[in-house]
Amino acid sequence: MPASIENVDNTLTARELGYLRYLRGMALQPPDSWAGFYRTPSEGMNFGLRFQIAFMGYALYALARRTPAYRAPYAAALRDLIERMAQAETWAYWLNGARSLQARANLPKSRMQNAVEFVHTKMGTPGFIPPDPCQQGNIQYSAHLASLLGFYQMLTDDARYDREGLYLRAEADGEQFEFHYTHSSLSRHLAAQMQESHFGGVCCEPGRAYVACNNHVCISNLLYDRLHGTDLAQANGRWAEWVEKKMLTGGLNNGLPLPAPNGLLSVAYMSELHLPLPVSFNLTDAWGLAFMAAWQPGMVGQIYPRLRRRLKADKQGQLHLGSLGPTESLEISTSALNTAFAAVLAREMGDTATQAGLLAWAESQLEPVSDPVGGYYYQAKPAPYVTALLAIAEALPAEGGGLYSLMSWRPDFAAPYLAEVSPEVEVSAASYEAGVLEIELRGQPGTAFRLRIENCANPEIIRFDQSEIRPGSPAADYDPAEQTLSLNLRLATGESRLFCNWK
Repeated sequence: MPASIENVDNTLTARELGYLRYLRGMALQPPDSWAGFYRTPSEGMNFGLRFQIAFMGYALYALARRTPAYRAPYAAALRDLIERMAQAETWAYWLNGARSLQARANLPKSRMQNAVEFVHTKMGTPGFIPPDPCQQGNIQYSAHLASLLGFYQMLTDDARYDREGLYLRAEADGEQFEFHYTHSSLSRHLAAQMQESHFGGVCCEPGRAYVACNNHVCISNLLYDRLHGTDLAQANGRWAEWVEKKMLTGGLNNGLPLPAPNGLLSVAYMSELHLPLPVSFNLTDAWGLAFMAAWQPGMVGQIYPRLRRRLKADKQGQLHLGSLGPTESLEISTSALNTAFAAVLAREMGDTATQAGLLAWAESQLEPVSDPVGGYYYQAKPAPYVTALLAIAEALPAEGGGLYSLMSWRPDFAAPYLAEVSPEVEVSAASYEAGVLEIELRGQPGTAFRLRIENCANPEIIRFDQSEIRPGSPAADYDPAEQTLSLNLRLATGESRLFCNWK
């Protein structure tokens, strides 16, 4: 059984604070600005904006767990990422594909076109794609959107996306498109597709269901159940059984003779042909296993040693998971992306030695930099995607099982918490246990700052460094009606701790 995430050390390191600054800076820029995002010429491929946005959101949630009594910066960034996910630039690849297919369908057909359509049909590609990116399949977008909505409500207890929902709006050639989903309607729609399919999963591309993408439908189900007391995740078991019997190269008992001897997972199931695609990639193996561990850890634990044997080591003991030149040219994968997914998987398995070797390679090969405001990221393309994955790998507990535990973790919304702090200081730790709120602050010595604590009923005493502060004093303004404590303080050193005790 995976270790409980409650055992983690809840202090963010300097590098993790750098990840947070970078991810927040990317998320909170103006909606019409995409500075720092990788702009791929093939938005429908594996480096698309939807993946960069989604994994940045997952990284923010994993980091937020490290400061459970300080959630504001993570929540604001997650909310902006969700709004960015709804922008047409993120999902128009699907709309454009649907319109292009419809336009071709309305043209007089030559023999060659008929032959191409025949081949497409035999390859399991349906002849119609709806313009709505969430209507059918396309879980490479819709499942990530549903998961982000779930993580946001798990972190904030804010049900705005169930009350007001989210509008997906786009314009193409003068025609307006608008689609509306709530968290509930989207999550239930995805689960229904799993239940209705003959194989228990959902297609990612027309006619193809990827193991990696279906992980995020399963994660969405778990999050929705945790929030609403439903049982959508019951559908996960049928897909897990299908993966075990149909999608593993060799199977758990060496029973599946797929012609992909070096791979672990058939990259996709061809739903119209009822056949697994006999191709395997390092990217989809590492991605598929890493996030399958969030909902099916037992199966992943049995397969993980096979992936670990495929890691390449250099003379310094650094490890990476390689990528072939053609797959990099087609933007299927890069060694940077493969290695980052492998780092998440190693961390989830509690394999700290392997994870350290992968991180060492990333530090030496992926061009890490600190930006002008102290954000820490890797320049190797696609930078936001690679950085988010490595941030997840570091944020999870070293003993393993962190992704699995995150599916059920929620903050204690009734407990006192740090609601706001001046931007001149950073919060590296914030937790509430046994009647004590403990906060660690970092900044330049001598910096004056203000912070606000809420859910603060009857605070007794505040200890800040070597000083004791009583509520009602000039430095501690307490509002009993609002149960809010506002403090005006100054850092004596570069790192200070604040303790609030309650009666």
